[in-house]
Amino acid sequence: MSKKGGSGHVKRLAASRYLKINRKASKFVTKPNPGRHSLDSSIALITFLKEKLMNLNAKEAKKAIASGFVYVNGNVVKDPKFPIGFGDVVYIKPEDSYYRITVGKYGVFSFEKISKEDSEKSTMKVVGKYTSKGGKIMLKLHDGSIMEGSKDVKVNDSVILSKGKIEKVLKFEQGAHCMVYKGIHAPETGKISKITKGDMLMDAKVEIKPEKGESFETVVDNIIVVGA
Repeated sequence: MSKKGGSGHVKRLAASRYLKINRKASKFVTKPNPGRHSLDSSIALITFLKEKLMNLNAKEAKKAIASGFVYVNGNVVKDPKFPIGFGDVVYIKPEDSYYRITVGKYGVFSFEKISKEDSEKSTMKVVGKYTSKGGKIMLKLHDGSIMEGSKDVKVNDSVILSKGKIEKVLKFEQGAHCMVYKGIHAPETGKISKITKGDMLMDAKVEIKPEKGESFETVVDNIIVVGA
């Protein structure tokens, strides 16, 4: 019989540059499940524990996850292939430590240790918006989550969440402070000096003026508004 279904692993040599892993350590690396983040901008939870955070072997990492010691955005995760990406907060219970997933140069995977107070707030980009049954306005955020919003929140705006609720809306507009979290300009920050609308043939673009250096242009999909 022929094999059915996709593979749970991907060859290291063919893995996304985003992972920033040792490509000669072994032949394969765990492939994150689809859904929350795209394949080229996420890493499997077990890979994060094994190769980024705790330097565990596969057996130790699986045991830590199965034991309920690992939380992602406040929820216990027991799936080794659970995808994590930009903006996610990982909590390791035995260490009582919080880590936020960020990006490094050229948008590769990176993370930083944060305090419990910082873990309770997050800035999320609105990538979709629709009206559900009952007339509720629903927002789709860049991490794949869905939450109720309001008419004044638009696609490409950002929302600051505090304990899961919208505390503030950051508008996508000229003069807003943004961060590049994808592409060759990541993780640069600066002010949006110009917005060029897209069409069927061209993606919407922004011109960004960083604190230092010359202005540069990138597509709107690569940035997230982080300040007014």
